[in-house]
Amino acid sequence: MNVLIATYLVPASPSGVVTYCRTLASDLVGAGMGVHTVDASHTPTIWRKSLGVLKRIMRPMGGAFHVAYDEFAYFTGLYLSVRKLRQSNIDIIHAQDPRSGVAAYLALRGRVPILLTCHFNDDPVRELVEQFALKPAFTKRLTDWYTYLFSFIHNYVFVSNYTYTKSKHLLPTRINKEILRNTVRLGVFNRQEDAGGLTSTKLVITNVGYMDERKNQKLLLQIGHELHARGINNFHLCLIGDGPKLAEYKQLAEQLKLTDYVTFLGRQEAPWKFVGQSDLYIHTALNDNCPYSIVEAFAVGTPVLALPVGGIPEMLPEGFGTLQGTTVEELTSEVARYFEADQREQLAKAQATHAASSFNHQANLEKLISFYSQTVWEPAPAVAILTPTT
Repeated sequence: MNVLIATYLVPASPSGVVTYCRTLASDLVGAGMGVHTVDASHTPTIWRKSLGVLKRIMRPMGGAFHVAYDEFAYFTGLYLSVRKLRQSNIDIIHAQDPRSGVAAYLALRGRVPILLTCHFNDDPVRELVEQFALKPAFTKRLTDWYTYLFSFIHNYVFVSNYTYTKSKHLLPTRINKEILRNTVRLGVFNRQEDAGGLTSTKLVITNVGYMDERKNQKLLLQIGHELHARGINNFHLCLIGDGPKLAEYKQLAEQLKLTDYVTFLGRQEAPWKFVGQSDLYIHTALNDNCPYSIVEAFAVGTPVLALPVGGIPEMLPEGFGTLQGTTVEELTSEVARYFEADQREQLAKAQATHAASSFNHQANLEKLISFYSQTVWEPAPAVAILTPTT
């Protein structure tokens, strides 16, 4: 079976979707399948230069113009990239976003079915509306556009049931779907050998994520400030990632007099090594579907606390890991409980048992391949790498 992985995200993008695509490609090749990945970086040079001119005009105009440019640029870029593969033996398009999937489908003249993994947190329209404060008239047009895109897609993988319930109003009436959690394949991890640069006699708390409003690392700094105010000083916060809020959060740490209690590690190639050397992982995002950072924490045996938003409650065993407080003071009291080693051990054991079944990488891969087989009727002969036509 030959699989085309389609995504608008380039390999350098700070997104878990990139991790998903890279791991998926490796797994499928290991299973004897042919794999080719197409992303925005494959856009033909002449068209990329033309889009660059349009980008300089439209994006600075903000709001609807920014969104309209992105939709047009990514769709046409993927379409033109996939056209080169028309003569290749492709059995299925595994898309990571609807516009890439449909662009690939039309480029292949509608002869190859699409399977979409839904990485969005609620639905793609709502996310764009909230990000760019779009007005109702443009929101309606954007909704019509995404309803049109989804009308071509009848096979879906959701990484949480939450995302399905939030997006199903955009989907066709009859679809085939699977709930398959994000999983990771980290290899062997040794806490003594893979120090990751973290050594401390204090309780080390980690957080991984793009530094922006949604990931909400500000909350962790506020909790650290409240712990300090209560005379609890045997802790150290390690924030892993970069983004538009990084400078602001560094300044906030100084304002809260947490300079000696916080380390900003920046973006790391293997953040899980740092998480594996910490005592507690706290996820502060205001909305998330099935974040890789939590799955990686499970994989290295670090207990997790997280706000009960989006698909996260589905990731955690009931009663083990969801933070229920609504104020910084209440959340700090909950976190303070886990300064006790026995509380962290109990939390880690419950989460490990849950993760062994829900986040089993090999089992979920086998389910995905089975879903491929249900979608494809007559697979072409497998090849190691699909070769684009010239």
